[in-house]
Amino acid sequence: MPEQSRGAGPRPAKVVLVGPPGAGKTTAVRAVSEIAPLRTDAGGTTVALDFGRVTLDAHTRVYLFGTPGRRPDLGAGADGVLVVLDPRRPDEAYPVLDYVERTRLPFVIGLNLFDRVLDRSLGDLRWALSVREEVPMCVFDARAASSVRSALRAVLRVGTGATQAPATLADGPRAASTL
Repeated sequence: MPEQSRGAGPRPAKVVLVGPPGAGKTTAVRAVSEIAPLRTDAGGTTVALDFGRVTLDAHTRVYLFGTPGRRPDLGAGADGVLVVLDPRRPDEAYPVLDYVERTRLPFVIGLNLFDRVLDRSLGDLRWALSVREEVPMCVFDARAASSVRSALRAVLRVGTGATQAPATLADGPRAASTL
C-alpha cells in the first residue's frame, strides 16, 4: 500500500479501472465509492469515465478512475490498474490487455463474477487470455463493496512491489484467489 507520512491523514492513491464494455467497471466504482460517483454515460454505457473515492483503511484513500477506452492521460500518476474482465468473454480482453501492458503500469486482472460462478479454472482463463504467469489475477464481484476493496488492495500490493496475497470474494459462497 502507499506509504503515509506520520501525522497526516490517509495517503491518496490512484487506481484506474479499464476493461471492455459491460465488464463491470461502473458497477465496481458505484459499489465501493464513498461519494456519489461521477458518471459520464450515454445509452447505458460509460463514454468518458467514472470517478469515485474509497478509504481502504486509516492509511489509504483510493481515487478511482473507470474508463472504457484506452486513455493514456488517465494513467499518469496511477499507482496501478485493475483490468476488469468478464470471464465468460475472454476474447474481448485482448485489446485492453495489450493497452495496459504498453502503459508499463502495475496491474491486476480482476475477473468479475456476474453469476457468482467461475465456469473455468483460473489456469484455463490465464491460457485463454495469453497472460504471463507473473501477472496477478483475482476473482471478485463488482457488486459487492468488500470484494471490490479486496481487488483494489491487490492492485496496490502489486503497485508497491509487495508480495501478492490472494484477493477474496466477500459476500459470496465462492472464495477468490490470485493466480
